[in-house]
Amino acid sequence: MDALTLLAAVEDARPALVGGIVREVFSAGMAGLWLELVTARGVESLLVAADEVFPRIARGVPRPPRTRSLAPLAGVARRILPGSRLEALSHRGLDRGLRFEFVSPFPAQGDTGGAGGRWHLVAELFGSRPNLILVDASTGRILEAARHGPPGGGRSLDPGQAYAPPPDTLRPDPLLCRSLETLQAALAPDLAAVGEAATALRLAFVGLTDRWAHEVAAHAGEASPEALARALADLLRRVEVGPWEPHLLLDEDGSPVGLSPIRLRHLPQDRQQPAGSLGDASEHLAGHLTAQRGLTERQRALRQVIRRLEDRLRSRRAKLVEESSEFARADEYRRMGEALVAHQPEIPRGATEARLPDPAQGEEATLTIPLDPAVPLAVNAERFFKAARRGRRGAMRVTARLAETVAEIERAQAWGRRVAAARRLEEFDSLQREIGGIPRLLAPRDRAVLAAVEPSAAPAGRAGGGRAAGASAPAGKKRAAGPVPRRFISSEGLPILVGRDNQGNDHLTLHLSRSEDLWLHTEGFPGSHVVIRVQNRTGGIPRRTLIEAAQLAAYYSQARTHGKVAVSYTLRKYVRKPRKSPPGQVTITQVKTIVVSPDKSLVSKLAAPED
Repeated sequence: MDALTLLAAVEDARPALVGGIVREVFSAGMAGLWLELVTARGVESLLVAADEVFPRIARGVPRPPRTRSLAPLAGVARRILPGSRLEALSHRGLDRGLRFEFVSPFPAQGDTGGAGGRWHLVAELFGSRPNLILVDASTGRILEAARHGPPGGGRSLDPGQAYAPPPDTLRPDPLLCRSLETLQAALAPDLAAVGEAATALRLAFVGLTDRWAHEVAAHAGEASPEALARALADLLRRVEVGPWEPHLLLDEDGSPVGLSPIRLRHLPQDRQQPAGSLGDASEHLAGHLTAQRGLTERQRALRQVIRRLEDRLRSRRAKLVEESSEFARADEYRRMGEALVAHQPEIPRGATEARLPDPAQGEEATLTIPLDPAVPLAVNAERFFKAARRGRRGAMRVTARLAETVAEIERAQAWGRRVAAARRLEEFDSLQREIGGIPRLLAPRDRAVLAAVEPSAAPAGRAGGGRAAGASAPAGKKRAAGPVPRRFISSEGLPILVGRDNQGNDHLTLHLSRSEDLWLHTEGFPGSHVVIRVQNRTGGIPRRTLIEAAQLAAYYSQARTHGKVAVSYTLRKYVRKPRKSPPGQVTITQVKTIVVSPDKSLVSKLAAPED
């Protein structure tokens, strides 16, 4: 939430909430509060969150789910705020902080003085450490804060300390520069220095992010102080007084990355999605960012596990190479034993070393053989023969283990590349199942990390995740004993099934498909197995269905960003699973190829209805 979006959220909340009586207070995570207020308009709600994912305020959002533990801030707020009246909501210019002022005619629980209380809930929503601070207005001292300790600048936010606001910035606040001449005077030096409108706006004023600076420049039309100042004043007025047109701001993939209280002129229309209210847009964005943070943490955890696995495998490889060099002397030990037997009469009793010919290495070659003078030469020879036999057996074992370790290192490196490229939940689920499928290679610490980020139980991509956890299947129906594939219906009415991950690919190909079904997969890229169910159809697969299935195969693969993709297809009966091959790997014969372009629109267009 940037300064201008916060300004709109405050102006949206103030007339609806000020004067309301707090009825309930709930925790919104460890750094947030959700308040229910009874106002003249009816029951209203307010969310104030200082979490690091997306600090925000939002009016009219549902109550967050209950948490197992109550944050200290929520505990204090639930003790003193119910029954109090929200007397004011103050916010100065484009400041990062806002203040909710509560007044209660009743003493707080535990107070014995009998007088009512006044409290300020200060929300500092920008910077590296967003925070919520509950302050006793009569003493100015902090009752509790979402985050304690000095966040910088020498301020202390521990309970009992006097609250001090963040230090003022040196740059002017454009909302407090009430005249065009003041805006022009503040902007002109930076514009003359850098020459570029958006950069000059960001340098000249506090509270203008890159997005809003570009919006002002788009409204101005020309890079002059007069035009930019006029456009900035108009934009601030529109954001402050409305009418608002809340929009989610999307990235190139259509995922929300920000929000705006108005439709932006400098962004394409397809990168902006209208929302019902500022609160709706805020919570939609917060949910997406929280999910993305979860994926990022999942990615980080898997990277750590894979990195430690690679380190252990490389250490094992080094030890095996060292053992291999030792076992490589087996042939030399054999020659030493044979030389001792052949030249036994020539070696004096009690010798500690013998220098004997080595015909296997050439006419002039010799062997320097260490001897144990305490035992007969025959015993010395037998020791070398025994070492030779042990070396030959060990060399075979080490060679096999070395080849296995090199293959496991390559597999771990492939996992690392897939983790770096993964963007969807099902990709992380698939990777985690594969890594967890080799417990003999994982240390207890790694298994604990994987257990802490369990793969999702519900099929990814389904709204609501299917049945609630613990719900049983309807009587007479047995659930598929494996990952449920994505289901589509072609334009000609044929079912198309798409595997979700490597385990899902195996389950679809080996257990769900029939011998006469058509099987598809992208050529040269990892991706989903796709099956067209023929349903006792005669006359082959319609051309349009084949193209749609191939486009789905291309989309659900790592070739989805390519313009043209080659897709192999054959009957399911020509698909084989090699013995001991990893999940998702098959061999195919009787192959044909079709070239298509991945089509994202088919995902929603052909999606089968939920069972």
